[in-house]
Order: sequence, then C-alpha cells, then structure tokens
Amino acid sequence: MRYILLILLLFILTPRTVGAQTTAGEVTQKPICFQIHNEAPYSVHGEISTNHYTKADGTKTRHTGVFRLKAAGTLHKEKGYPLDITEFCSSGPFYPDRQLEITLRALFPIFSCKTSIEIEDIVIKGKYNKDGTTKTWAICY
Repeated sequence: MRYILLILLLFILTPRTVGAQTTAGEVTQKPICFQIHNEAPYSVHGEISTNHYTKADGTKTRHTGVFRLKAAGTLHKEKGYPLDITEFCSSGPFYPDRQLEITLRALFPIFSCKTSIEIEDIVIKGKYNKDGTTKTWAICY
C-alpha cells in the first residue's frame, strides 16, 4: 500500500510534457527524490508544491502532493516501518535553485517556505508551548 501511495505521489508531482509548457522554473528529465521527516512530538500534515506553469489552454497551475505524518518515532504497529517519514519525487517545474514550496497546515496554513530538495531532506520541527498551543515549522534551505 505504501509503495502504491509513493507511485501515486510521484505521478502527481511529475509534470506532463504533452500539452504543458512551463513559464518559469526548471523541469528535470529524471525526478529528484527526497524525504520529509517529522521531528515534532505530534502529527503534522501539509503539502509540497511545484512552481506554477501554464498549460496549453492558458490555465496557470502547479503540481501539489499532500502528506500526513505521525509524531516523531511512531512506527506501524504490525509492520514496524516509520510513520513519521515520507518520500516525494518531483521533476518540477522548480523555483530557483531547485526549490519546492512546503506548507504545513492545521485548519489553515500555519507555516510555508520554499526549500531546496537537493541540499538535505526536509525536517519538520515542533514544540508544545506552556499555554497548550503548538509551534510548528520546517527547516528550509
């Protein structure tokens, strides 16, 4: 099941060249793969997005993949694989320096940045505040 989701995410984040032309951003021949690690003591969810491009019909769009990660250190109860890590692959179109945009969400966006996917994997951090709220962010390059 996990591999089916990975293939689906690869399909979502890989731009189609038929009928699509990029207006900004590099598109690579081979997808670049990277991981997102959750180091927060609670579950997080968000999305990874490419740069915008214009389709042949003039529609401006971009590729987006969503993720939901369990708290740091969480393992699948039966199979033992980590649930706090996920992998994405993308061919772009990228922002400058092969960056993608990561957005972390609650009911609304709580953090967003552009980060290079070639320097290091994306790491999500978080902490509980004394007043019971949380602070969540990602390390961006």
